[in-house]
Amino acid sequence: MIRLKHSRETPLVTASMTALMMALIGTVIMTGCADMKAKPRPGEQAEAKAKAKAESLVNAVVAPATTVAVEPAPAQAQATPAPSIAAESGGTGPSIADLVKKLGASADSASRVLVIDEIGALGQPALPALAGLVAAFADEDSRVRWHGARAVGLIGEDARSAIPALVTLLADTDPIVVTQAAAALGHIREDDGRGLIPEADAKAYATAVDPLAKTTVHPDARARRASMRALRRYSISLADMAPIVSKQLADADPAVVVSALHTLADMDDDAVPLLIEALKDPKMRYWAEVALAEIGPKAAAAAEPLAKAIEVGEVEERLQAILALAAIGEPAAAAAPAIVAVLDSNDAALQMPAAFALGRMKAAAGDESLAKAVAGEDPFLASVASWARARIHPDDKALVDDALARLRVGLANPDAEIRSGSVSGLSDLAESLDASAREQLAGEFMPLLTDADPEVGQAAGGALVRLGSAAMATLQPKLADPAIRRNILEILAAIGPAAKPVLGELVGALGDADPQCRGDAAMAIAAIGPDAAEAVPDLQKLLVDPAAADGLRYVAAYALGRIGPAAGAAEPVLRELSQSKDELLATVAIWAALKIEPNDASLFESAVPLLRRALRGDRELARLEAAVALGDIGPAAAAAVPLLELVSEEDPARQVRAAAAAAIKKIKAK
Repeated sequence: MIRLKHSRETPLVTASMTALMMALIGTVIMTGCADMKAKPRPGEQAEAKAKAKAESLVNAVVAPATTVAVEPAPAQAQATPAPSIAAESGGTGPSIADLVKKLGASADSASRVLVIDEIGALGQPALPALAGLVAAFADEDSRVRWHGARAVGLIGEDARSAIPALVTLLADTDPIVVTQAAAALGHIREDDGRGLIPEADAKAYATAVDPLAKTTVHPDARARRASMRALRRYSISLADMAPIVSKQLADADPAVVVSALHTLADMDDDAVPLLIEALKDPKMRYWAEVALAEIGPKAAAAAEPLAKAIEVGEVEERLQAILALAAIGEPAAAAAPAIVAVLDSNDAALQMPAAFALGRMKAAAGDESLAKAVAGEDPFLASVASWARARIHPDDKALVDDALARLRVGLANPDAEIRSGSVSGLSDLAESLDASAREQLAGEFMPLLTDADPEVGQAAGGALVRLGSAAMATLQPKLADPAIRRNILEILAAIGPAAKPVLGELVGALGDADPQCRGDAAMAIAAIGPDAAEAVPDLQKLLVDPAAADGLRYVAAYALGRIGPAAGAAEPVLRELSQSKDELLATVAIWAALKIEPNDASLFESAVPLLRRALRGDRELARLEAAVALGDIGPAAAAAVPLLELVSEEDPARQVRAAAAAAIKKIKAK
């Protein structure tokens, strides 16, 4: 079964790319969340060990600081004295003293987490609880540890004495604890707005820099993101920060380097200044170019430095600089002269990437050089250059037709990379074609779906997805072909609502003898959404079928939720299943019931705990849907805010982070 590549940014694959380049450009490493279930209570020996560790951490916070022989700081730079434990919270709720006592009396992890969150919500006035929060760093339950770290960070600059304890947590075995410790270190430094930092405090901050730098190559993406964000807050110049991160990458395993680069790329604008600085370092230039290519158009500020990088270094570095400019696209058009110079050169290894980049940038400045390449002797370079000219002049029918003809020849080329690149190139030009021509392309892509090379099949599947409704006439009859039916169902699921014309066939497939086919059909129906109401009776049958595998019941519930209010007939069954001992089924069922009856407050109480657990899962779709659902619940989901805050900042998936941030706003809205 193929894995679809249907991004609108899929590039033409050039034969000159090395295997390493392909691996670096194509690799996406997503690290799942750790299991957050509470650990069983330890024995007496373990409890004594934990108590001793807690006392050690607390002593580091409350013990008098070592005297440092420095000149007295100006009054405005002196540290703020800590308020006494008797200080009140200032609001109508319990005092901070009451909360500290409550934390000490909490008998179980769940209670401690709730009290810690109450304390953290106070912000700076929670300072009298700092010792108790730091003691929580030694708790056997990782939930208590990470909630404690988060609460310390919320206190802000006045929690500076906890920096050593937070640094210790950077070595925790749970990646979420590491993530929150790094975030807390960043929050404390960011909150310190003093223009002049006393030397003692400056030294305290400095002790966190190297441990945070080491965490930038942590195996978990969330920990990497948090540490990189924290470093940005430590008033380190970009010129100084680049070598700090570079050193960690230079000493790391190559697989970790690639993961770290993807994390940098996922930070978009925040990472661009650092990467521009890294371009100046010959040891880091190549890696910075890879990350900038991943960022794409948002890395427009790097266009000029990348143009300069084209002129220096090894061939692989120059190639990657060209590909980075290609990924930035039209915002990098100012770099076109440097790329034109490469195309006009005799460097065969870089000419095709240069032609490709000019097309991605729609750089009219390259028109003359591209025309020469089209008339040249290299047929594949001519195809890429022809494609580029068609991109630059989409209204010029003669240029578009010439590019289509050349790329069509490539569909039958013995070289799989050329076949794959030709598919992507044709797909890229489809937007400038009329409906009939787009339908013709779908027919030409279909045979390549089962190409002997999986990369070609992926390219063909992605191209069919991009064609959307224009591919329906080609896809519909293939649903009857058992050999490729599941591939077709996957494509239809990716197409989404535009696949409604084949809804009848999809409903029929829910009764197929092959359970996998039934599940794929349900997912395709789910992707159609509210317009798939006619599938509700069959989905409901699948949901209650005692002979159906659990996986089929999960996907049936999910599809009903995606259909929404039109699936009202299934709501009572979903409500009943939300009490199932099967936690995954209960979670999907309560989510679906909320999608059908979003204003039914009776569902909220059981929904919030299940959705919170889903936020910690390793499935991106589950985390996304859980975040959206919690936001839809609104203020009644307040207990999920701490976890949503974590997800909104550190989830590996951008769309999950955005959904979590939106959910927080909805929950906090009055």
